[in-house]
Amino acid sequence: MATVNLYFDTRATSANEGFIKIVITHNRVKRLYTTGIKTDAKQWEWLPKKGEKRDNRVKDETLLKLYADIYSQPNGFYRRAESIVEALGVNFSFDAFKDAFENWGKEKPAEDTDDVFAALKAKAEAMRKADRIGNASNYELAAKSLRRYVESMGNETRKEFGLPPRHKATKKNEEQPPTVLRFRHITPNLLTDYEHWMLHYGKTPQTSNPKKGNVKATGASLTTVGIYLRHVRAVVNDAIENGILTREAYPFGGNRYVIPAGQNVKKALSKDDVTKILRYECQTDNEQRARDLWVFSYLSNGMNLADVCALRWSDLDSKTNKLTFIRKKTARSKKGNQSKIVAKLFPESWTIIERQGNKDQKSTSYVFPFLNTSMSAERQKAVIHQVVKLTNKWMQRIGQTLQIEGDVNTYAARHSFATILLQSDAPLAFISQSLGHTNLKTTQSYLGSFDDEKTKGYLDALL
Repeated sequence: MATVNLYFDTRATSANEGFIKIVITHNRVKRLYTTGIKTDAKQWEWLPKKGEKRDNRVKDETLLKLYADIYSQPNGFYRRAESIVEALGVNFSFDAFKDAFENWGKEKPAEDTDDVFAALKAKAEAMRKADRIGNASNYELAAKSLRRYVESMGNETRKEFGLPPRHKATKKNEEQPPTVLRFRHITPNLLTDYEHWMLHYGKTPQTSNPKKGNVKATGASLTTVGIYLRHVRAVVNDAIENGILTREAYPFGGNRYVIPAGQNVKKALSKDDVTKILRYECQTDNEQRARDLWVFSYLSNGMNLADVCALRWSDLDSKTNKLTFIRKKTARSKKGNQSKIVAKLFPESWTIIERQGNKDQKSTSYVFPFLNTSMSAERQKAVIHQVVKLTNKWMQRIGQTLQIEGDVNTYAARHSFATILLQSDAPLAFISQSLGHTNLKTTQSYLGSFDDEKTKGYLDALL
């Protein structure tokens, strides 16, 4: 749990003076939060530091007030910090602490239930509390994108979609009121216009370097449009469920607005290319780690690297040469009990585990040395993201060395597993079960086409 202490910050003050600040330590990281109390070194020296009782002989009103401001229950700065840390518990984050500390005692404004942005934010916060960090991030990104779109509108466009005109400032440096989008504004026409805007301006510039001049936004993919709008649809569904929007005003599906699915580019490698990777002699440790993780994923039912990173020794069975796991992507699904996926552990799988695995083989320990039990869900997601990024970087270089066409990344491992099984005449139901899919349609979207020789063999059967 995070800890609370006091700190006397003498920076930017005259000699022998400073500001009393709260210092929060969490996972060896320290952050300072000001109390706004300015005092001198002598008073700071007198002040008890960790909530100890004061000297009752002291009658100085200035010192007594200082002690009360810091330690009085429940509103003293030290006490409120303790209360916030205790309330957050295992869900502690510096952002959550900062928000609670700075808004202590302030009455929260009534929640605007008819604001799409507020709904997306609330959904993101709920997902984050449930440790569903990926979903939380997507809700936040959807809100950010939709806000950019609305703020880019001129008054004519706003009028067309029933939005109020831009606020016209009457004073210099007057702040703009927050952008609001009502659920009734989410119409098929607005969604179509948003899709068009996304395809031209949806990707924000990645640099603010003035030397590069004004970097313009570029178009996002249909896949990104689909991801964002599925999250918008989720809060629209909630709004209907809560009586904020009528079912007749539902803007999605049928003859209204259809969320784009995006183009599913086949990512599978040929068996010959996979064999090249299996036989590749790595030149560096970075290549070896990337190649090993890619091959382990491929051999283990195309396991996502998030699941590879999350494997524990208790998931492995050396007697049956099998591993079992539940996909992180579906582990929190509300569709009932999740069935475990069973994958075979080949001799090469064990070699990779021996080479890359943790030496600590307690049943609760992770197999690979990327995660640990003290990490928050957000930290785990960040680490996994970095593992995937580096694996893709070095696998791409290996692919170039081996003259493999197309992307050699972690997606390719999963798609290659499925496609090579299909080309080996494995039943679609078996492939679907191995991938952990709940329906065959999802599996079919993973599969590449048959190679020319296989196609010729099937067609020869006609004669």
